[in-house]
Amino acid sequence: MGNNTVSFSEALKYVYRKEPCRVLPNALWKTLIRIGDLDCSFELDGNEVTKLVAREEKRLFVFWKKNPGLDELSKKELERMDFMVIHDEYYRQLDGRLFSYTKSYFRIIHDNKETYNVELPAGFAFENVNIASEIEEVSELIGRCYEDIHPDVETVRSWMKHPVFEKDLWVWVIDRKKDTPVALGIAEIDKMIQEGSLEWIQVLPDYQGKGLGSAVVFELLNRLKSRVAFTTVSGEVGNKTNPERLYRKCGFYGNDIWWVLRK
Repeated sequence: MGNNTVSFSEALKYVYRKEPCRVLPNALWKTLIRIGDLDCSFELDGNEVTKLVAREEKRLFVFWKKNPGLDELSKKELERMDFMVIHDEYYRQLDGRLFSYTKSYFRIIHDNKETYNVELPAGFAFENVNIASEIEEVSELIGRCYEDIHPDVETVRSWMKHPVFEKDLWVWVIDRKKDTPVALGIAEIDKMIQEGSLEWIQVLPDYQGKGLGSAVVFELLNRLKSRVAFTTVSGEVGNKTNPERLYRKCGFYGNDIWWVLRK
């Protein structure tokens, strides 16, 4: 069993490239930037990685096994956790009644092999977000799309400091008649493993049902195509706007479900 952070990082990258949506609930870089603060370990069978664990006391952030079956010791170890983010194949083997908070998320993948003919409805146009002057507008539009999410300006500005930030992957849909943004797409690229990720796909409520959301997704996929090997996206299961349906319509696939659990 290895137990140093550098070796764990390499083991994680190795298995993530093979099945990203089963290994982590989020883009790889989001886990790599914090593993230095976690207790990380992995197991090998010869040169094959068979298990990964990253935790902080009774909080579990990475748990993956090549063989998804859990023995009794593993079940008890997981059920002792106060918080964890865990794949559905492990969650289904646990006693879910032990956790007072449970929320599930889908994570699906696109192979980026196709180029799409993107057509917006008449009266709408794509424009790149002006990173220097339109951060407040980005914050405002996202907030208008949710009842309980409203990233402030400083939070949005912090996204530009991510190592995966690419300014040409921040895209507006503009209502030409009103000369105002009505939809937004933000994607990122992890050049180390050639992963694209869709982070925000938002359409103002009054403009939903016009095909703007799928147009934004297709536009971002086209911009990502020559630069990544695959693109991932995640979202809340059961969300009333049903984003999973949109992404599957745009060519994403897979059946991976992740759970956030808290006692």
